[in-house]
Amino acid sequence: MHYQDILRWIESNPLVYRLAIAIVLVFASFPLGWLFKKAVRALRSRIFSRTNTDLDERLAEVLEKRAKSIVFAILSLYALWEIQTVSAERSVVVERLIKIVDAIIYIYAAIVAISVALGFIRVTIDYLLEESAKSQRQDAKQLMTIAPLARNLTAVVVILVAAAIVMEHFSINVGSLLVSLGVGSLAVALAAQDTLANIIAGVIIAIDQPFRVGDRIRLPNGTLADVKVIGLRSTRILDFDNNYLIVPNSELIKSAIVNLAYPTHKVRVLVPFTLPFGTDTQKVREIALNVMRSHRFVTDDPPPALQAMRVTELGLEVRLACFVEDFSQSFDAEIELREELHRALSEAGIELAVPRRVVRAEKESDITIRGSSEINGARTNA
Repeated sequence: MHYQDILRWIESNPLVYRLAIAIVLVFASFPLGWLFKKAVRALRSRIFSRTNTDLDERLAEVLEKRAKSIVFAILSLYALWEIQTVSAERSVVVERLIKIVDAIIYIYAAIVAISVALGFIRVTIDYLLEESAKSQRQDAKQLMTIAPLARNLTAVVVILVAAAIVMEHFSINVGSLLVSLGVGSLAVALAAQDTLANIIAGVIIAIDQPFRVGDRIRLPNGTLADVKVIGLRSTRILDFDNNYLIVPNSELIKSAIVNLAYPTHKVRVLVPFTLPFGTDTQKVREIALNVMRSHRFVTDDPPPALQAMRVTELGLEVRLACFVEDFSQSFDAEIELREELHRALSEAGIELAVPRRVVRAEKESDITIRGSSEINGARTNA
């Protein structure tokens, strides 16, 4: 059979003719997708890169990464529409095959559309976050806390809308489906009440912001940790042992959390020690103030001080009290101040009060040993 006869036969058969067009469109999507990707890349590098903002360039980058998938999905949908426009009678096998292909292509197109939408939303939120941090219109920590939640909630909304559109395409009544699932959803809600409570608590944390990403907090058990991620279900924090703690949001909402980074990063450092009775406190005060003022982290506002707290059986309990500019410096400052103070007092000949136990035998032949307690020269018979 000559190829012209084949063409006439194809044109005389509407279904075969539309099917041939659909096949050509599907195969043409690959080179067209490649050309579309090249066009978007050229547009991004030659035009968008010269604008005052890089948001358009980021959006174009998202489009470039998914260019081939977008073209394939669009042409596949058009090819499927070409086949479905044929009104000729079709066999049961052909009808079922068309329905299967329709479901596959439509779901694929929905996934591509969701991917592009989520990509646009992600880069837009990141751009707004960076621009707000640069212009200092809003606290960067606040934006870092809100941005992940906004991404997650937006992703959920986009996926739900896409799912509703797909179900509507397959003649599934969303309203009837929700009504029929009413009793089941109640059972699911009761079973997942802890998860729902954590999600609601995550939204409350993002809105109320008792702590933000980057803050250092003290948990009710005394653990100090830095907030790394605030998610919908849990908050991830990193403690000083480099352990990653995953705490449910509902527990954080119900607990008393100490935020060391709010309202400012400046925190107080306390170094307690005890002086023996009779020590020259004025001399100790001069040494302590010199140690604190010369330290690299200690700030002069408010000024450092030596504070006498109470009198104990060992002597006078005092402490160094000063502030550092950032909470991340407090631990190192406390260690270094303790070491430098001990060195400075030792060089000045001043000892710290420590408990001492002295054992004395009154007679060499006496097996009874009497003990006495001596604290920096002060002796008490036991």
